[in-house]
Amino acid sequence: MAKGINMAKRPITICHVQTTFNPGGLENGVANVVNGLDPDRFRSKVICLHERGALADRIVNPAAEVISLEHPDRLAPELPLRLAKLFRKLKPDIVHARNYTPNLYASIGARLARVPVLINGEHGMVQLIDWRKRMVSKFMRCWADQVLCVSPGLREFLYSQLNYPPNSVHVIINGVNLDRFSTLEADGMARRRELGIPEDVWLLGTVSRFYGFKDHPAMLSFLERVKEVDGKPVHAVIIGDGADVEKFRADRDARGLTDRVHMPGFQQNIHEYYSMFDLFCLLSMDNEGTSNVILEAMAADVPILTTAIEGNRHLIRDGWNGVIVPPIGEPKIDAMEKLIPTLLRDSERLEELKYNARIFVNEQFSLRRMIGEYEDFYTALHEGRPVS
Repeated sequence: MAKGINMAKRPITICHVQTTFNPGGLENGVANVVNGLDPDRFRSKVICLHERGALADRIVNPAAEVISLEHPDRLAPELPLRLAKLFRKLKPDIVHARNYTPNLYASIGARLARVPVLINGEHGMVQLIDWRKRMVSKFMRCWADQVLCVSPGLREFLYSQLNYPPNSVHVIINGVNLDRFSTLEADGMARRRELGIPEDVWLLGTVSRFYGFKDHPAMLSFLERVKEVDGKPVHAVIIGDGADVEKFRADRDARGLTDRVHMPGFQQNIHEYYSMFDLFCLLSMDNEGTSNVILEAMAADVPILTTAIEGNRHLIRDGWNGVIVPPIGEPKIDAMEKLIPTLLRDSERLEELKYNARIFVNEQFSLRRMIGEYEDFYTALHEGRPVS
């Protein structure tokens, strides 16, 4: 475990371990952290256990490098040894792994390689794993010098459901690059034309991977019930890729919604696309930490509808800076059927929600704040000081 270390003038080397750099909230957050760390004080090695992924191209920090192991996505008893060998070569001061699989393999590898500081990161997936993996997660916590998560709700889950000891989990809430949005001159209708989406429709939008817990089928159920609002057709667009994309596409087509639900896939420069949404909808049933896309929608001046799950409670105050619906089942669809048409008809209400959200995100969720907290966190662990 970590002991007091005499801080040298050399930069702190951090190995960030994750499954891939495919587009997603966790990966977007890692890119923001790595790009934001002071290159004079920190060196970052982002280690992808599997494929490299499209978001790797976003890494522009001159003191950072992406390393892809291209290891098959399967149970891999040999992977900790491979990581240990890599850690001995790279000589990191800190290994920061994120979510179950990287935490498992990197924890063993880091301890075999005698890495001074080990961080287990939790970004929400722990809520989905079975009881066996939860037991393993509790065991790995004992090896880690620090557990880090990205929302108060997730911390409470670790305390209440996995019985982590009090004060053993540190929280750094995600931030968003506000400058990127404040200087953006986005043309939402131009983006719609680019993606083949009609201009004369209400457009419900989200930016998300296609995984079961995201509950994209709830949008299909809503659109089956609500075809238009005040004579104007209602469409939806889901920007992203993921494991369940073809399953969802088949469901969409089978329900006769091919022309109303648009699936353009992953888009670079995603911040330029929010302006084409009339309403941003994140319908996750569970498993959100602090949603980057909710923060981005706030910064982009788009009103938000989302679900009453722990990861959203510290972001959305229902009726003030967004609207909340139940997370699952018929109550969710019923609430959407009632609330969405009412919101789309009430431009003053939408403007109020947008205004409050914009103030909220600017005051509390800047990227500068987040980067500063990560730099303080890593420095304290490197020096053997308690994190505050």
